Amino acid sequence: MNTSNCDQIEASSPRAGFGHKNGDPRRCERELSPPLYGIAVGLVVTLGCLGCSSSSNSPTNAANCSNPGGAVAAAADSHCGSTLLTVDPNICGTTVTPPPSDDAGSGTTEYGDTLYNSEGDDDDCKYHVTWSSTAICENANVTFNVKLTAKAGGAAVTGADPAIEAFLTDTHPGRVSNQKTQEPSAGNYSIGPVQFDAPGQWTVRFHFFETGCDEPTSPHGHAAFYVNVP
Repeated sequence: MNTSNCDQIEASSPRAGFGHKNGDPRRCERELSPPLYGIAVGLVVTLGCLGCSSSSNSPTNAANCSNPGGAVAAAADSHCGSTLLTVDPNICGTTVTPPPSDDAGSGTTEYGDTLYNSEGDDDDCKYHVTWSSTAICENANVTFNVKLTAKAGGAAVTGADPAIEAFLTDTHPGRVSNQKTQEPSAGNYSIGPVQFDAPGQWTVRFHFFETGCDEPTSPHGHAAFYVNVP
């Protein structure tokens, strides 16, 4: 029995071990007796598949971590108190007041404080936002479900076309470029996928009516929540 040509089986890649490297997949079958050939093939398959498990850095289509993350619990949001704004859907077609310049010294910021838990009011007290999600795991495709109601009257807010901004730090964004939004029922939205590529306490900001003007009573709004990723 000539084994010189088949000694490379264990040292070669899985494809080479099956004979592809040298052109004839039956070559080693001729040179090894059937029992030894079966052992050799089994060894190659075992060695070749040591790297078959998916990398932890590769996004997955379904979350499979044993302890998924979620909202960060704390005291319920009360930043609006009794304040509420009634939205004027037509204001963006009228003359609007320009925002203050950077050197106006107003001391204001574009966004309000990030919220805890899974519900709260938006930054401008126009809407009440409730969210849930599929399992939140590192590098998984996560879908967020958002219910949006008006602070004034409590009616479902339709046509908001929400989008998600997610970040761990100011310089570490999440993967959101492939997200799509659906509104399966009035005021209920499905947004995703969103991918979190590192563990930690993330910020997820929901943007509503993003294409409209940002006047105090315009439909435009946003609300951010802390999200724990294990």
